[in-house]
Amino acid sequence: MRFFTILFLLGFSTILNAQKFSANEIDAWQRQAKAIQIIRDKQGVPHVYAKTDADAVFGMMFVQCEDFFSKVEDAIIGRMGRESEVQGKSAIYKDLWSRLYIDTIAANNYYLQCNPYLKKLCDAYAAGINYYIYTHPEKKPKLLNRIQPWVPLLNNIPSINNSNVSELEIRSMYPLPVERGVVYNFNSPMKEDFHNGSNGWAISGKKTKDKNPIILINPHSEFYNRIEVQLVSDEGLNVYGAPFLGEFNIFQGFNEFCGWMHTVTMSDAKDLYIEKTKLENGSLFYEYDNKWLPLDSNKITIQYKNGLKNESITFTTYRTLHGPVVAKRNNNWLAAKTINENIELLNVHWSITKSKTYKEFVGWLDKRVMTGTNTIYADRSGNIGYWHGNFVPIRTNPNLDWSAPVPGNTSETNWKGAHLLKDIPNYINPSNGFVQNCNSTPLYGAGSFDSIMAKKPSYMFPDGYTPRSVNANRLLKNIKNITIDSVLEKCHSAYLANAAKFIPALIRSFDSLGQPLQLRAPINVLRTWNFNTDTTSIATTLSVLWVEKILQLNLAKSKKPVSNEVAYAISNGSNITLQNISAAVQVAYLDSVINDLQKDWGTWAVEWGKLNRFQRNALGVEPSDSLPSLAVTATPAFMGSLNAYSSKKSKNSKVRYGATGNTFVAVVSFGKTLKAKSILTGGSSSNPKSKHFIDQANGYINHQFKNVNFYKSDVLKNKELDYHPGDNIY
Repeated sequence: MRFFTILFLLGFSTILNAQKFSANEIDAWQRQAKAIQIIRDKQGVPHVYAKTDADAVFGMMFVQCEDFFSKVEDAIIGRMGRESEVQGKSAIYKDLWSRLYIDTIAANNYYLQCNPYLKKLCDAYAAGINYYIYTHPEKKPKLLNRIQPWVPLLNNIPSINNSNVSELEIRSMYPLPVERGVVYNFNSPMKEDFHNGSNGWAISGKKTKDKNPIILINPHSEFYNRIEVQLVSDEGLNVYGAPFLGEFNIFQGFNEFCGWMHTVTMSDAKDLYIEKTKLENGSLFYEYDNKWLPLDSNKITIQYKNGLKNESITFTTYRTLHGPVVAKRNNNWLAAKTINENIELLNVHWSITKSKTYKEFVGWLDKRVMTGTNTIYADRSGNIGYWHGNFVPIRTNPNLDWSAPVPGNTSETNWKGAHLLKDIPNYINPSNGFVQNCNSTPLYGAGSFDSIMAKKPSYMFPDGYTPRSVNANRLLKNIKNITIDSVLEKCHSAYLANAAKFIPALIRSFDSLGQPLQLRAPINVLRTWNFNTDTTSIATTLSVLWVEKILQLNLAKSKKPVSNEVAYAISNGSNITLQNISAAVQVAYLDSVINDLQKDWGTWAVEWGKLNRFQRNALGVEPSDSLPSLAVTATPAFMGSLNAYSSKKSKNSKVRYGATGNTFVAVVSFGKTLKAKSILTGGSSSNPKSKHFIDQANGYINHQFKNVNFYKSDVLKNKELDYHPGDNIY
């Protein structure tokens, strides 16, 4: 009966998504749109002015669709676990992963439980997107002709990479039924880029020229997955920053009183449990405290595109008291435990944007419902802060490796509540005058090693000490009279900490082998290098490509299965090591780099800016060496480049083109009058015909930031367009 009900509701949901918009809906949207003013400044940045917070959300989603409709729809499709309906069989397991944690029925139930205020925001979210679909019939959705107001509650799906299970282990637990004749080519659709990262700095007024605190907001992620926007309402909302596409809260940003930056953390907020199971009289049971409990089972049907046909596959999935069974390892079933706070999570992220005081901001943080993020903070009253993680469960057995699966058959491994906010690693107004996190351990978050913090449970900070944090502490250690412009200069430092760490060792290895003749010239280039990257630097090219190979060797040598904590600390450059890599192998890897360059370029002496390029094309168009591009100084994060820039070859290129790294970057000074500068990757529009498609590219590459128009008087002085949603003038 339960399976029938789920299928019925899923079918009903599909019908709702396909329903045409009614005359009453359209009339309501048109009336709401007339109360919303959108002003785009000369950089194309949208500033949304509205009477209510809900109207501001309507406007937010409308401008997201104007600039990136396809990506907004993609984000929603992914959160609904319906990517297979667009991409085909390659996304089946990604959809299954999402649906193991939440489905549209659960999301709708959460929506119904929301308070009236939050429900209005969700209604406005759906209305803003639906009104865009209605007013832009030429923009044909891939799948979703109608967005439901419960979509924002699909917000608590754990990252696969952060869950310490592999794609093959998920597939092993839930194999495709061979008898259906389904052929599945496993092409890693769920793989995430470990070469990303983010930087957050907060600097006390005692270290700045004008005595006002400064915050650096510098997320690194997939390019063109953010917009830059301001939301203002008569209900006290006035926030500027970067939301994820398909979401309505400003995830990293600032208002007139305070600013916040969230960086990725390895602070452990989830666990895997080994479940002992047995089959008895046709039913499955799992052991817990010497009792055998019945396994909860559920049917999940995934629709998928197969050529011109639409087909489906149904999985029988399982759940224990710890959470969904997500994978199988060594014939053991693994259940994943995390928190399930979808409503409060949405409420906290939105409420943070309206915080006016330190007490108010911390009050929202103290809900402790965020996982996977650190928080850097600064405010107009002079406070700065850094919290490493947010929700951190209490584990009572210190002898267990909590990054690995733990026994699920005993209550001794149960969580014993959550650590208080004040007990997780944090720095509040430290005497040194700054805090920083660059996806790194908090033990160096205020510059020097913190021996007292090191006594906290190790599962609070498995993060390594990233070379970006090494570089940040080097730059911030003796700061004084700092300004927005000097912060911009420092956060684009050309110094590569991991080049300084590893290239001298490579040179010593070369010297110890009697100096192989064919490598003498490349080594001499490295020998005279100052470890600063530059577009004309051949040493940068040799160094990046060599360290990249050493990184991959480190991963290959890691104990299997490689935990996320281990893999991330290597891939972000923290725990790369030359231990157990002989001098001969180190030099052989340089020889391999030389051979690769000569094969592609006819010479090993390739300048970094010739190899490492920025090119923005229309969505879905592969980078090409035949199209215009710009040289980029920055390197991948694993080298220690604060201005992280991860580039890779396309199918038919010898040049590496940027794919992830700096996205929205802002430096904000909190005085009586707020001042800020910002930049966005490429430009604010995804339309190649728009002048805002590429107008920020030079500023992005050469760190020449634009002034933020925060006050309406400045917005009006720099006005390019003034319209209401649906006017179709943009």
